[in-house]
Amino acid sequence: MTSLITLPSSATVFIPENKTFQQWLDCVKFHRQLFIENSANSWLIYDDNAYEFSVLFFALLTAHKKIVLPQNGTANQLKTCLEQVEGFTGSKDVSYSNCVYFDADGMNNNQDLLTIPSNNEIILFTSGSSGKPKAIFKEFSHLLREVLQLESTFGEHVGDSCFVSTVSHQHIYGLLFKVMWPIWTGRKVVLQPYEYPEHLCHDLKKYGLNKVSLISSPAHFHRLVKDNVYIEQTDCFTSMFSSGGPLSQEASSTLVTQMEESPFEIFGSTETGGIGWRQRTLEQHPEWTVFDNIEIAHDLQSQCLKIKSPYIAGSSWYVCDDQVEIHNKTTFELCGRIDRVVKIEEKRVSLDHVQQCIKNLDFVDDAYCLTAKNKRGTQVVAVVILTELAKNELAESRNLVFNRKISTMLQKDLETIAIPKRFRYLEALPYNSSGKLNKNEMEKCFE
Repeated sequence: MTSLITLPSSATVFIPENKTFQQWLDCVKFHRQLFIENSANSWLIYDDNAYEFSVLFFALLTAHKKIVLPQNGTANQLKTCLEQVEGFTGSKDVSYSNCVYFDADGMNNNQDLLTIPSNNEIILFTSGSSGKPKAIFKEFSHLLREVLQLESTFGEHVGDSCFVSTVSHQHIYGLLFKVMWPIWTGRKVVLQPYEYPEHLCHDLKKYGLNKVSLISSPAHFHRLVKDNVYIEQTDCFTSMFSSGGPLSQEASSTLVTQMEESPFEIFGSTETGGIGWRQRTLEQHPEWTVFDNIEIAHDLQSQCLKIKSPYIAGSSWYVCDDQVEIHNKTTFELCGRIDRVVKIEEKRVSLDHVQQCIKNLDFVDDAYCLTAKNKRGTQVVAVVILTELAKNELAESRNLVFNRKISTMLQKDLETIAIPKRFRYLEALPYNSSGKLNKNEMEKCFE
């Protein structure tokens, strides 16, 4: 049975738009009426402006319309998504036969209570493990339950801080953490993401923000620790969050030293929602703590993690692609992804294990392993980020010499078949707008 969820009264303040919750709500009501008067039931929403996005997103929800969120704003992705909807709202750069664009002057101050059907459908597109866009179906109740769980788990730590971010609002992590969470719980928020940490530091002073919670990604933190401009304003950071992939132990430890604590890392996916979290110290703490509304178990066939979650439709177990070691009902350790186990000449090779062996070398900052084809078949290859000292050594020698050095050092941990046959040296691993590794870019390095 479908229930209606009432949009709560809130104390949210939108910075730098300098809008109160009531002003934001009046704008939501105006656009809601436009959607009600439009016969289209399914809508694609894409808007680079995060404040406009928040208004249009909640306007669609309270107009009881189905929402589609694209993986990104590329022409092909938008074209694919537009084929599945009846209307478009958001960026004025997108042309479609049925559009509703944001009107900054649009206000409606009627006293109606706004409601959202608990089963209001939201479709998010994600790259998935294949790299091809994959549609993930959610109900609004799934998203709201997760927001309430975030508040229950981290609300006391976040306190009355202002939410700031470096991640996109178009993806589920940004949608939940930096859009829905502060709006639903009545906190200050800077919705537009920061591309550079220097800009965030500037705005901390400009808007007098002495308490902030940073919603970010491993890509941001891995770059940050090399030249951390936040150090001078450490006291302003009440909490930090990271999702999209694991944060390296080195980065976590460095952040503890630089910022007095490391980020809360969130483990999960678009399909599953949040599964667990951890906050590491200077010591090795690889285990994750399960959110208290999630059940975990081993899938006996694949040895992968399986979960029961209120963020997934139905009550059956969902099998993840992550192999794990379960310590007890509340903690587990990741052992690698099953889709990262490949067969090379009939032998099983874990790309995650090879990758970790490379990262363990003292002259390597980061690495990523993948496979490539040659005349003999499939082989392991690696993209490597060197330390500054090692970069100098590479510059003074030939790549072939340096490749042999790495291969020789890996022989103590890996079979010959698992040692990468080709290496590419980059300044940094490529990440996309959602903070995830851009595998296509790395594959191009070996074409």
